[in-house]
Amino acid sequence: MTGDLLFSLTDWFSRYVRRYRDANGLLPPALELKYLHSQRVAENAYVIAQKLRLKEAEIILAKICGLVHDIGRFPQYDRYGSFHDMDTVDHGKEGRRVLEIEGMQSYFGVADWEHIACAVEYHNKKASDIPAHLQSEAGFLLRLIRDADKLDIMDLAIKSVAEDGFRDLTKMLPHIHTGSRLTPGVVEEILKNKTISVSHLCTVTDFIAMLASWFYDFNYKSALRLAVNRDILQRIENELPDTKDIRALMIDIKTHIQLDEG
Repeated sequence: MTGDLLFSLTDWFSRYVRRYRDANGLLPPALELKYLHSQRVAENAYVIAQKLRLKEAEIILAKICGLVHDIGRFPQYDRYGSFHDMDTVDHGKEGRRVLEIEGMQSYFGVADWEHIACAVEYHNKKASDIPAHLQSEAGFLLRLIRDADKLDIMDLAIKSVAEDGFRDLTKMLPHIHTGSRLTPGVVEEILKNKTISVSHLCTVTDFIAMLASWFYDFNYKSALRLAVNRDILQRIENELPDTKDIRALMIDIKTHIQLDEG
């Protein structure tokens, strides 16, 4: 796998996205957000792969996978006007379907294609829904992409909350409403399970609390260090209400980080 393949597939991705642009060359704002997100996840994947000291071919594969991981979002939003998988389609499965239809398998060897296809298909799944064989070495790329994806979503969401209360979130996920109220039980669920279902989130503040829970779920220390170095947890804490429950959550997460980094 070479840099020429990376160049070719980056160009293909831009041409694919062009199908969703209007006569003036503009994407709907939600898809523009996903287009830029895809590029940043690709860069995150590249950095993580480098820090893991992977081979050059593996680093290139990680960057390509980061670029196309959310490709299913484009037909999803075009068809339904929403990114809410429960009410539309599973964008991971849709992404794999798109790549297969577009003949992406012809660019890769059998093993590399299966790794990239599985990473796209399962990057958005709960850990409990990921097939057992992908919990092993076969899922290395999947875990890397999940980390790269989390890093950008966290950063993007915090910036959006600080700028305008993340008003675009309700357009993408209609079941989530604006407002600073923290839904009862959200923090308790996070502390108990170290995760929370998106279906249990009702407000933007709930969503930010969920982002904090992702600190429990980084697969690689290099990704966790990137999150720490980007001051993501402190920025999340700044956007959450100063309550007893939130203080307990922050203490627990910081303890987890110290143990994990140690």
